[in-house]
Amino acid sequence: MAVSIHNSKCAVVFLVINQIQDLPVLAINSVIQNSNSPIFIGTVREQDQEGLPKDARITFIDLSADASELGIPVGTGNYESFEKDVFFSLVQLKWALFKHVSTISGCDFLIYNDIDVFWLRPVLPDLLEAFEKSPTTQMMIQHFTWVPGQPQLCMGFVVFRMGNYFDTLVNEASNLHALMLKTNPRSGDDDVITMLYRREHFPAEIQLLPQTTFPVGNLLNLFSKRDQFPGLQPFSPYIFHANFVVGLKKKLLITSVAYRQHNLDLSAVPFIKRIVMLYQVPIFRLYFNLRRIVKPK
Repeated sequence: MAVSIHNSKCAVVFLVINQIQDLPVLAINSVIQNSNSPIFIGTVREQDQEGLPKDARITFIDLSADASELGIPVGTGNYESFEKDVFFSLVQLKWALFKHVSTISGCDFLIYNDIDVFWLRPVLPDLLEAFEKSPTTQMMIQHFTWVPGQPQLCMGFVVFRMGNYFDTLVNEASNLHALMLKTNPRSGDDDVITMLYRREHFPAEIQLLPQTTFPVGNLLNLFSKRDQFPGLQPFSPYIFHANFVVGLKKKLLITSVAYRQHNLDLSAVPFIKRIVMLYQVPIFRLYFNLRRIVKPK
């Protein structure tokens, strides 16, 4: 039976294990400011919690035993970027985290939110209403599909309806991820969920969220304040995902651009960093324009 939007409960889940500065604070604060939901944060070390927002709604979940069981090297906790194989091993902990939260939260819905995904405005009312209108929908997920018939799902922002479908999907994803890593150490959670979706021939239980309002990083230019044609306004996105760039500095920089586009508060980032970032974007733009002139495609 579908849960009424008026009495449903939704948990928001983060995985904070990679010693990333600034971004987790911004992401968690964006959820605190745009919802009343309980927040569950998976960590593997006590120092993972350092500097994170303090709020009565936050519960920390220790994943160190899960990491040990999976043979995941957690080391000193220094940042591991998308460029390194160990990053793809670390993200296996998402599946373990989902299982823990489903057991202890008592929630009807679960949102997983990467630490480089930021809520620009309240998202829950419309998502829950969509689930209510479509009782057979069990999952809604961000995607970056560009070729028809070749969907590319993105685990950066995903919403689950709790129940048997969720339990089965998470178990399948966890097992498949471990298997894929044996043949390709750079198999990530996006690859896993995309393979499951394609293998089941695009099941109706999984709904893809609109790219215009749940955009990934390479769509940032769509929301520029500078009109390409007078009178046409882009849709206001619910979230922004700072992917498609590699490295902490670039992630924070693209996030700062998105925040300025939507007049959001960046005060959680140290003042000096904010000043430096104001000048970095014009410098990057000049650099790429010059490179295009010197080395045209």
